[in-house]
Amino acid sequence: MADLKHDGSSFQAVAYDKIREDIIFCKLAPGQKLSARLLEETLGLGRTPVREALVRLGQEGLVFTVPQSGTYVSKIDLQTAENARYVREHLERSVAVECCARIDQAGRDVLEALLDEQALAVRDHDSRSFFTLDNTFHKALFNIAGRTEIWRWIDSCNADLQRFRWLRTQVENLDWSAIMDQHAALYRAIASGDTDEVGYLTVAHLHLMSAEQDSVLAAFPEYFA
Repeated sequence: MADLKHDGSSFQAVAYDKIREDIIFCKLAPGQKLSARLLEETLGLGRTPVREALVRLGQEGLVFTVPQSGTYVSKIDLQTAENARYVREHLERSVAVECCARIDQAGRDVLEALLDEQALAVRDHDSRSFFTLDNTFHKALFNIAGRTEIWRWIDSCNADLQRFRWLRTQVENLDWSAIMDQHAALYRAIASGDTDEVGYLTVAHLHLMSAEQDSVLAAFPEYFA
């Protein structure tokens, strides 16, 4: 019985992770009606784990149910996205400053490799890789500072910010290299131990959402509440 419960939890986690990922990358677009049966077929899972995943996503505000109609992907709530950005700005500034004291050669190697990979993604105009590497770079800062658990907390409640950031990569007139250049400058400041510059660069980097909000909204007005 314990094994069955474990398997059930695992299937539910698989369904949750995949549906959440498809929502973040707008493969399941804001406002779209979801078919539980189609999700079951697509994921190769039974009814129970898919239903449980949808309940969990509903608790997080990523989907909502209309009685006698169905379940829909929630539109992006800009205030929720801004609140997530605000939390990240204040936490990540402190984390990045901690990196100045904690970074070692292994940490430098990780960040340099990520910058190289991100440069390739920019060259190839690979939006999915660019987006993933952007997240991985920030996660690496939390790892270097010994704050991995905090990153997991943040990652679990910033889906609307992630959806906004993904759409940002789909707007043609927004330059990806600006993000990469800020990452490179932040790395150099951390490596040199310049805590004041690190704090300034982290805040400036996480304010990109405010600077680019109008462009994203103009490109995808139907995606926002």
